Amino acid sequence: MQFNLLWYRVKGFVYKDIRLFLADRQAVVMSIVVPIMIASILGFLDSNAADGGKIRGIKVDIVDLDHSEISRAVVARLAKDETVMPTVVSEATARKRVKDGTSVAAFVLPSGFGDTAGSAFNGDEKPKLSFLTDPAKPAECQIALGVFVQQAASAVAQVTFKDLAGGATVPFEVVESHVAANGAAAWSAAAHDYAGFGMQGLLFFAMEAAIGLARERRQAIWRRLGAAPIPASLILFTKGVSTTLVAFLILVAMFSFGALVFHIRVLGSGIGFLTLTLATSLMAATFGLLLATLGKTETQSRGISILLILVMLAIGGAWFPMAKMPPVVQTISDWLPVRWAVEGFDGATWRGAELLDSLRHAAALLAFTLAFGGLAMLRLKFRGIHG
Repeated sequence: MQFNLLWYRVKGFVYKDIRLFLADRQAVVMSIVVPIMIASILGFLDSNAADGGKIRGIKVDIVDLDHSEISRAVVARLAKDETVMPTVVSEATARKRVKDGTSVAAFVLPSGFGDTAGSAFNGDEKPKLSFLTDPAKPAECQIALGVFVQQAASAVAQVTFKDLAGGATVPFEVVESHVAANGAAAWSAAAHDYAGFGMQGLLFFAMEAAIGLARERRQAIWRRLGAAPIPASLILFTKGVSTTLVAFLILVAMFSFGALVFHIRVLGSGIGFLTLTLATSLMAATFGLLLATLGKTETQSRGISILLILVMLAIGGAWFPMAKMPPVVQTISDWLPVRWAVEGFDGATWRGAELLDSLRHAAALLAFTLAFGGLAMLRLKFRGIHG
């Protein structure tokens, strides 16, 4: 009997919050319609043009199957170039890292590269190098290719002639191939835009939910509820449930529209995609609870929330490619839920990531959920949960 009464109250609170959200046309437009419009515009632009902005610290992999003096010289010269950040790995690892977005591209130096590249200056046949690329990052790939050709040609000339006299000739050919699930390069940019702006809609909805929570505390609604036989923890729980459900609705609406217009598909694990969607929704809900505790007034909460959200979106990879950011910013972004969510959705959709990869990103988002929820409870307990 007590359980049925508890369930009735939870259901009533959740239904009330969802009904209020749907009745607020401005909230629906800002949380769902606006992100869809922006993502659609950027998805269209990204599908027809690449960003040629200044880029530094591009992560590339080098597969050295030759292990010659020349191949080692190529790696050494690339390591000194600030434009790229090379890592020597195996071919299987390189393909996986490019596919899951860890690296922008990979260069494979075949066995015998040193001998054939050196003799190519004399007119002999040039060796062919494999260039594995991430189709979602065409600008970064072309910049990485240009740096590689320049540094590799100089390294071959330096070792062969003991100077740079032969550097004007490129003693090898580069054969490019995309690394993507089922040739998904055609709409990878649109999928990324929808993931990024889906997060924007989600976080701004969380902010509005936080403002509503702060308003209820200011109006002493919680104090009146506290006089009733309803525990404060139940109030927070129902707020979290309703916010999670609406957040889930926002993500489903975003990707459904993207599937209809840009033919975005879940090429990875369907279970992984749903798990990631739920984990992201939970993270947004607890983030909203935390935002509600940050300011003494609604105005303060809104100002702090907007600042935090914009910073998280900007350096979390929702708006700009991570390769455009300084290495220190890329390191900081590893501690932001936005990056884990966006990269997780990239993997679950066009990259064709396996279930374990999606679960790894979902686990990180659940860790943020626990952290945000714990901090929110501590602050509410310290300040008095009923305001």
